[in-house]
Amino acid sequence: MRQTVDWYFDFISPFAYFQHRTLVADHPDIEIRYHPVLLGALFVRNEHKGPAEIPSKRIMTYRFCAWYAARHGIPLRFPDVHPYRPVNVLRLALAAGVNADTVSRIFEYIWVEGKSPDRPERLEELSARLGVADCMSAIGNQDIKDRLRQNTERAIELGAFGVPTAVVDGKLFWGHDQTPMLIEYLDNRGLFESGEYKRLESIRDGLTG
Repeated sequence: MRQTVDWYFDFISPFAYFQHRTLVADHPDIEIRYHPVLLGALFVRNEHKGPAEIPSKRIMTYRFCAWYAARHGIPLRFPDVHPYRPVNVLRLALAAGVNADTVSRIFEYIWVEGKSPDRPERLEELSARLGVADCMSAIGNQDIKDRLRQNTERAIELGAFGVPTAVVDGKLFWGHDQTPMLIEYLDNRGLFESGEYKRLESIRDGLTG
């Protein structure tokens, strides 16, 4: 039976790029339902900073991504500006019809060609590649804006605090490093229902009561 995953992501994340490549290349049997979200809104809601907002964590994260990509043979060139304002490229993905091909092309533009998509000329170039006429009109469409906002609000309701976040059966799998666990869960939906997995749900939080 074909498995389905709801996937919440922002193009600003290199880990979303990594996970998307893995899912598309290695698990074509999985149907991905794409939900672009504004990562910054998740940070605001959960009152924490992103890794790029902490100087020492920023360079550490960038180095890890470069190392990971080289070790696994993944093409990677960081965009010339990062972090950037991602709202317009997220809206463009929705306007282009957010699917595996569209998402892959946008990730490649940012993370393989190394082009930050926040400049108007870059957005126009990417829009033309995706076949979206009148880029500024498309991303300014109120329905597109509403869909991005609704996706982000839904992610917050589900408990998402970062990207990429895959959701299956109401369970959240955050980050590229959880991809193997996500795949195992898809093969065994009772994975977390016994033993130590089950006990984890009853551990008391000693800081808040």
